[in-house]
Amino acid sequence: MNLQINSQSHVPVHLQLEQQIKHLILTGSFEVGSRLPSIRAMAGYLRINRNTVARVFSDLEREGFVESRRGSGMYVLEPPVDAVEMKDEVLERVMDLAAAQGLPVEDLAYALLARAGAAPREKTRILFVECTLEELDQFSDELEGQLPVEVERVLLEDLSGRLAENGEPPWALAVTTFFHVHEVQDLMEPIGVETVALLAEANIESLRRLTELPAQTPVGVVGWGQTCMENLSRSIEGAGLDHLNFVSVYVDEETDGVLEALEEVEVVVCASITARKLREIGVPRELEIIEEDRVLDQGGIEMLGRMLRQLSGATRETE
Repeated sequence: MNLQINSQSHVPVHLQLEQQIKHLILTGSFEVGSRLPSIRAMAGYLRINRNTVARVFSDLEREGFVESRRGSGMYVLEPPVDAVEMKDEVLERVMDLAAAQGLPVEDLAYALLARAGAAPREKTRILFVECTLEELDQFSDELEGQLPVEVERVLLEDLSGRLAENGEPPWALAVTTFFHVHEVQDLMEPIGVETVALLAEANIESLRRLTELPAQTPVGVVGWGQTCMENLSRSIEGAGLDHLNFVSVYVDEETDGVLEALEEVEVVVCASITARKLREIGVPRELEIIEEDRVLDQGGIEMLGRMLRQLSGATRETE
């Protein structure tokens, strides 16, 4: 049995055991359908109280990792899908960060276990402002997927109306991209809400493909609306692609002239929604379309996380 308990650790015994069993199930060391040792056998092997093992088994069954079969014992189930996918992704990110800081995995593991059972951090309400609905949703989803935040999503054109509503502003911070920071800041400062600007940059896969194009290739930078086109152009400007000839084009409800404008380009780079529009209006099949959905800069997201932790700490001190 590949289990061990460190009696000198400040991590509670039941948490040590529960996390080890989960790990063995997730990695396949405890195979689906196999029977776990009995409470008596596991308690005797690990030299711990039987009630502790019983508590662990009960918790594992409640979370869907095992099931009790009357008169037969405790059997391993297929791990919950969300537990596998989310845990793998989070672990990879945490271990990358630990490696970058030179923190031993064992120290990290004990530090995390020591916090097991603590109440999760409450989500902080923030406002996110962007000019297009597609990027508003995409960027907000990125933040909610990486930080403990609850994002209210407001289009830039609707921001004044939202702020005109009665009541205290419910957000700890307002967040937008650098393209709109001054517009948002001018509206948020009078109500006492700080505005944070994040960089929206081109994703690495599309940049790699653009880098591979021969020198002097004419490339159309196309946006669904002028603002979208301008934002995409700015994201690409700093990527060191001076060997290409860029032509900026935007599509709106009136698509007349778009096909003509693209006659001189060999490649188009645009967001996914714009790519769909271009195919709908019948761009040539041989025209290569590089779908470019901008992403928020990871360093900016980490900076925002630090700011939120500082705000949370300051709030607790004043309570």
